Amino acid sequence: MSVEVDERDTHDAIMAATYRALCEHGYAHLTMQDIADEFDKSRSLLHYHYDTKEELLLVFLDRIIGWVGDRLAESDTEEPPERLEEFVDKFVIDPGEEERETFALALLELRVQAAHNAAFREKLAAHYAENVDVVAGIVADGIEAGVFREVDPRRAGETVYTALVGARMYQVTMGAGEATLRTRDALAEFVVDDLLVEDRTVSEYAGGDFSKS
Repeated sequence: MSVEVDERDTHDAIMAATYRALCEHGYAHLTMQDIADEFDKSRSLLHYHYDTKEELLLVFLDRIIGWVGDRLAESDTEEPPERLEEFVDKFVIDPGEEERETFALALLELRVQAAHNAAFREKLAAHYAENVDVVAGIVADGIEAGVFREVDPRRAGETVYTALVGARMYQVTMGAGEATLRTRDALAEFVVDDLLVEDRTVSEYAGGDFSKS
């Protein structure tokens, strides 16, 4: 195995350990030891790559920027309404998905830190912009294809993504167990349906069950 491949594998393992540790402990109480406990290699190797928790988390935030867009790019879904449905579904947390809930809570804690930490703020702003751009791109494609009516794609992107972020925050902090599910259905009814050109319906383009899937 080449040194380059070994380094990449080590980096991937550290990022995976960071994800698991965040899910288990959240941000506020997270320590380098917690991450080391989830890392299947030596703690000294972890500290060789990262001196502090903040340094590691900044790299971790770099990793999650564009994650949703990358997953959509790998999908076989082509129709813009179905791609928008797929995007929204990636932010839905079903009742009982404890790992996803705790990770969403950890991200919320990082957003709180961003108010006072410029480095976190820069990374999270890029994360926000990337997700807005993904939705804006889908909407723009739909307009070009004659599926969506003429709107400002970026404003549509901000509306969809901000609604999803707010629903996740409400769900993980207030125990609103189906907030993201309800928001998905509301986006289908009040946003996606409104985007479609006249005489078209969500069900016609999204397999018949966008708001019920």
